[in-house]
Amino acid sequence: MRMKHGKRIPTGILSWMVLAMSMLPVFLLQASPTLSGDTSRAAINIGLTGHTGFIIPHSQDIRDIANSNPWGIEADVSLHFTNERAWQYIQGYPRLGAALAYYNFDNPEVLGSAYTFLLYVEPFLSAHRRFSLSFRFAAGLAYMDNIYNPETNPDNLFYSTAISFPLEVNLLGNYRLSERWMLRAGGTYKHISNGGLRQPNKGINFPSATLGLNYTLLPADFPERQLTEAMLDQHERDFLVAVFGTGKDRRDKPSRKLPLLGIAAYVSQPIGRISALTGGAEWIADFTLREYLQDEEENKSFQRGALLAGHELRIGRIRFSQQLGIYVYAPHKARDPVYQRWGLEYHSGGRMFYGINLKAHRHVADFVDIRVGMRF
Repeated sequence: MRMKHGKRIPTGILSWMVLAMSMLPVFLLQASPTLSGDTSRAAINIGLTGHTGFIIPHSQDIRDIANSNPWGIEADVSLHFTNERAWQYIQGYPRLGAALAYYNFDNPEVLGSAYTFLLYVEPFLSAHRRFSLSFRFAAGLAYMDNIYNPETNPDNLFYSTAISFPLEVNLLGNYRLSERWMLRAGGTYKHISNGGLRQPNKGINFPSATLGLNYTLLPADFPERQLTEAMLDQHERDFLVAVFGTGKDRRDKPSRKLPLLGIAAYVSQPIGRISALTGGAEWIADFTLREYLQDEEENKSFQRGALLAGHELRIGRIRFSQQLGIYVYAPHKARDPVYQRWGLEYHSGGRMFYGINLKAHRHVADFVDIRVGMRF
C-alpha cells in the first residue's frame, strides 16, 4: 500500500493499524451507553510481568548466535470491559491495553536489546470466576539497539533496522488473589522483524515463560451472561473467500520491492464454542520471484498453489487461525514443501472480514499480508 508521493506504508505498521481497528468497535460499545444500552463500567488495571525464554534457531546461518536465553520485563495498563454488548461481541470479557517492555537477548555484543510498545486485545474466558483463561493478540513498534552492520556487527542477521515490528500471542491462566490483585502465569510467543524493509531480516522468534501480577485501580463486576440467538447463529459452518497482498523485497536486491498478490478460499467448521477446523486452498503470484526467474533465464511460472488445513479460535468477531500449507503447484521449488500460516481477523456484523496473516517456512517468515474477504 502506498501513501501520497509514493511512500510505502511498512507491513508492520499496517499490522498495527488492523489490530487497532479491530479494537475500536469494542471500545465504542463500552464507551457509549447509547450504543450498549448498559452503563456497566470498565475495570482499570495496571500490571508488571516478567519473561524468560529462548531463541528458536530457525536457520543454519543464525544457529550459533541463537544460543542464548532472552529475558524481559513488561508494564501495561488496560481497560477490562464488563457490559452486555462487549461480552456478546467477544463471548468473554475483553481487555484492551497498551504495554511497554524491555527485552535483553543475552548477547549484548551481537543482539543487544529491544524496547517495545504494543497495543493488545485480550479476551478473558470465565472472568467472573476466581480462575480464568485469557488469550492476548498484540502488535506494535520496537526499537532495536544493536542492529546488523557489515563492518561492526556482521553476525546479527536477525534484524537490520533500528525500528522493527513485533507481533505477540500468549495464553495465560489468571488467579484472582483478592478483589484488586491477580496472579498471572503462562506462555508467550514473540516475533520481531522489520517487515522486509531491509536485509538481512531473518527475524527473531522467542517463546517465553510468563509470570506477572495485576493490580486493579478501579474494580468492576463481571456477571455471568448467556449468548443471544444472534450470536449463536454465528457458530455455523462458514465458507470464506479472501484476496490479499503486500509488498515484498528481493532477497538478492533488498532495495527492490515488488507486489505479491493472492486469493484464498476455505471452509471453517465449528467443533466447539470457540474452536473450528479449517480447510481450503490458496494461489499466490509473487512478482519478486518472477523477476528473479527472468534474471536467471528460467522459463518457469512465478505462481504457486497450495492446500491448507488448520484450526481457528473464534472469540466473538475476532478469529485467530493456525494453518499448515502444502504446495501442490510450485514449478520453482519453495524453501520447504510445507509452510505455516498465522492469522488474525475481524469479522463484521455483515459478510465482510479483514485481517493480517503471516506466512512462514518453519520459523523463517516469508511475508505478512493484508487481506479482505467475504463470508458465506
